[in-house]
Amino acid sequence: MSSEKKRVPAMKSLLAFEAAVRLGSMTAAAKETGTTQPAISQQIRSLEESVGGALLDRSGNQLRPTEGGQRLYHDISPLLSNLHSALERVQSGFSNHVPLITIAANFGFSHLWLLPRLQTLKETFPGLRFQVLPIDQHDSSNLHDVDIAISFGKRNSHMGTEITLAPELVFPVCSPAFARRHGLGQIITRKDLGSVVLLHMDERNPRWLDWTRWAESAGFGIIDEKSSFTFNNYPLLLNAAIQGQGLTLAWGALVEQAVNDGLLLRLGPTVLREDHGYILRTRHQQNSVIRPVIEWFKSSLEDSNSTD
Repeated sequence: MSSEKKRVPAMKSLLAFEAAVRLGSMTAAAKETGTTQPAISQQIRSLEESVGGALLDRSGNQLRPTEGGQRLYHDISPLLSNLHSALERVQSGFSNHVPLITIAANFGFSHLWLLPRLQTLKETFPGLRFQVLPIDQHDSSNLHDVDIAISFGKRNSHMGTEITLAPELVFPVCSPAFARRHGLGQIITRKDLGSVVLLHMDERNPRWLDWTRWAESAGFGIIDEKSSFTFNNYPLLLNAAIQGQGLTLAWGALVEQAVNDGLLLRLGPTVLREDHGYILRTRHQQNSVIRPVIEWFKSSLEDSNSTD
């Protein structure tokens, strides 16, 4: 016996032969496989050359396999059937695959704006799954491991991966009871700022307005912060304000629900920084799956911002 490895016939020639025998016609085999009758004939002849003998009896009007052809057909037919079934199962699995969209966002945005709207997002895109990654760090805009990153910062018009969702709108809020207790009007005064407890974040991050810079932007000049209390995350800070512990700064869309529910009272003045705001970054702006999700964020933030 020769030790030379025998060459396996081309798959298309085996498929052509099996279909021709099973259907009893090269024309029918060509129709099933999406090719032409001459192509089927050529593929079967190539198979016959490979095995070294005739597989079809071409002497009559009806296509019949030879004895060798009949043995080959019985051997390969179940194998090809199993192959077709395996491919169909794989294709079915892929057709049922639900794409996963990963969204990274600042903790405050995730907790106060996105999570209350997550059900709406799912209902808007029933064919998608979403994973939310709350990240309270400046590097949350890193796009290597996420599809969409939403962070707060200064806009960069030269960044092609950057979309501004909402400009920065900052105003004071407190509980209605706190406002009544301290006699606060719709617009707070410099005297108010010096007489009430001011709540703020303990992180001195230049991206965000703190009380000192907000007061300067609002025209109050330098204020006394001796009565300030600090918190290490923004949802905790807002919860303290809701409980009547002091006056705090609020960022437009983040407090929309609490204001609408009457838990917080929005006061003035409002400071607008158009060069700062919530920014969406993605490498997939033109992706047919992700693009509609981006448009949903833009539209939803515009709706939130329009109430400010």
